[in-house]
Amino acid sequence: MKTLLDDYIFSDSLRYEGHKLIYTPENGEPIVLGGFLGAAVLGALLHGQEEGHDRGISLNNRDGRHAFFHRYEDETLHENGGLLRVEVQALSEDYMELEDEKNILLTICGNDRLYDLAFGLTIDYMEYLVAEQVREHIYDLVPWTEPFAQWLYTAGFVETRRQHLLAIDWSDPAGVYALAELLRQPTEETVPTFVFDGLSAEQVLNGYWEWLWNTVQTDANLYPDAKVKLAEYKEKILKNETNYDDLKPEIGKLQPSDINLFRSWMNQWTDFIKTKIEPVTSKRQKKEEEQLFFPDNVLVCPTEDMDEKYAAAREYIKERSRYDEKFRKFAKDVSHARFCRQLTLLFGWYVDPDSLRKSMLRKPKRKTKKYT
Repeated sequence: MKTLLDDYIFSDSLRYEGHKLIYTPENGEPIVLGGFLGAAVLGALLHGQEEGHDRGISLNNRDGRHAFFHRYEDETLHENGGLLRVEVQALSEDYMELEDEKNILLTICGNDRLYDLAFGLTIDYMEYLVAEQVREHIYDLVPWTEPFAQWLYTAGFVETRRQHLLAIDWSDPAGVYALAELLRQPTEETVPTFVFDGLSAEQVLNGYWEWLWNTVQTDANLYPDAKVKLAEYKEKILKNETNYDDLKPEIGKLQPSDINLFRSWMNQWTDFIKTKIEPVTSKRQKKEEEQLFFPDNVLVCPTEDMDEKYAAAREYIKERSRYDEKFRKFAKDVSHARFCRQLTLLFGWYVDPDSLRKSMLRKPKRKTKKYT
């Protein structure tokens, strides 16, 4: 059986030789098309012909096209054929060859259908190479890793390049030139993309949780007291997955819009994992808490990113109780848990009852009198 890319002479002006398609117009310089585009024109011109049958060329369906891709890569193995950067460079050079010759590729192919077949096959192959690089989903390219914040940060930078590749228009010479240059001198991405192609936020969170929980269960099942071990792991998971202090210096270097988006992810993830680790056990569905107190022009509400947020909350409560009689009375009359729910609505971040209680009971440091 003949190989796919055997040399072949079509006419005095057109031949395929040494894995290159060579066309010599009358009274003109030879035009040389290498890489996959040259092979695609060869395949299109031989498709449906006896020579094409002898070479096993069949381009009528997806399987036949993919077989063409694989055989092309096998036969150009020693030339690095099939590598994305090599094929992008080859296509870039082919576009340069065709730049000054309008419709020359149509002339080579002979008619519109053969032209569409050759060019369409080339675009399919470049998209096929990109799919190998970027995978179907971001988690296929950047495997899940603990904690979620670290995975999110790493995946965000990879997604920038991933979406760039997915957006390339392979019929646009300028875009192909630019990509060839980028692949020739690759640089690290400096801007993350925290919206992942083909996945909703819910799918990302559920996917990570399924991986995490399966990993934890598998590990716990190694021990005879698996249920006890799993309960211990839950506490560790909640602490590990809701704290990203180590990443904050890096996050702080990002653009404000990216910082806000990252924080939104982490807020949603924190709420999500708390429902998984600490499910609601009450049989009665509690009514949604109605917000009774709102920020005013006297005090600034403490924020979640403060180092001593519960100390700040304690001071806020003391100060507001001095001038807001309704606030003071509410804090005195209702349960501590309900008061914390109101503070959560007021401040915009979760106020843990135990943490606030400890802060409220903490005695302020006594000022030491200095003697001179």
